[in-house]
Amino acid sequence: MENHFKKTFFQGLVGQKCPHCRNANLFEYSGFNLMNFSTMHKSCTHCGQDFVIEPGFYTGAMYFSYAFNVAILLVVGLGANILFDLHVYTLTALVIGVSLVTMPFNFRYSRVLMLYFFSGIEYKNK
Repeated sequence: MENHFKKTFFQGLVGQKCPHCRNANLFEYSGFNLMNFSTMHKSCTHCGQDFVIEPGFYTGAMYFSYAFNVAILLVVGLGANILFDLHVYTLTALVIGVSLVTMPFNFRYSRVLMLYFFSGIEYKNK
């Protein structure tokens, strides 16, 4: 059954959908599947849009990933330090743990943002 309602830019981005049709998933597996969270479709299963823009295209996603990590680690690190006044080793372990736990989120949304903002793919509501 086809979904005919027009999805907004935000719904497509948050739902990790194809930027061209906003119907099909960008990734093959759930973000909770820790063995395959990074497996991305080569093209859209709904409209056929190619997700391999050019060789090395997703290398730019590292900048988004870096920004996510800095934001998460600042919030967690400063928050834990202010609220609990933890020892530096405990605080370091906490920050590294949170960074590892948020890695699938960080990886996937870095790629989604790269695809939505820098790929040149335009939305076509068919």
